[in-house]
Amino acid sequence: MTIKKQKWGYEMKKILVSTLIAIMVGATLTGCGNKNIGNASKVEQASSVSAKEVVEKLNEEGYFMMPIIVDDQTASDIYHLNLDDIVDYGILTPGVTAQQDVIAVVKAKEGKIDDVKASLEEYVQDLLAGHLYPIYMEAAENAKIEVNGDLVSLFIVRSDIKNDVEAKYEELIK
Repeated sequence: MTIKKQKWGYEMKKILVSTLIAIMVGATLTGCGNKNIGNASKVEQASSVSAKEVVEKLNEEGYFMMPIIVDDQTASDIYHLNLDDIVDYGILTPGVTAQQDVIAVVKAKEGKIDDVKASLEEYVQDLLAGHLYPIYMEAAENAKIEVNGDLVSLFIVRSDIKNDVEAKYEELIK
């Protein structure tokens, strides 16, 4: 009788272990299943990115001399951003006044993307109306405003760093 009980206990352990393994494999496969492909995926990815973190990481690349990250007052007064329209933002500019480079990444609230884009376009128009050194006038004329999901980005950068800045940005928002 003891041998039957031991054999029965061994069989129950095998069944229990097999069941647990099946549950773990099922849970693992469920977690790895159906991922969005295409533009919807890009929107979801962009919405999980912090605009401020993207700008801080771009700052680490050393693109600007004496870089300054803009505060709320400047973002509102100079860049025309309505802080009620945004989730978060980061604006990087050189601390050297002769340079007019700008990297701005703004995460817009739902339905506010066009408003944020219009604010950044107004800043570019203000800049173009000012007196700039020729190299910075060219950068301002070639300003790029890009929308990726809920991120609205402005790049006013010299041609020698433009491709690098844009490539690094794309890498950061993936």
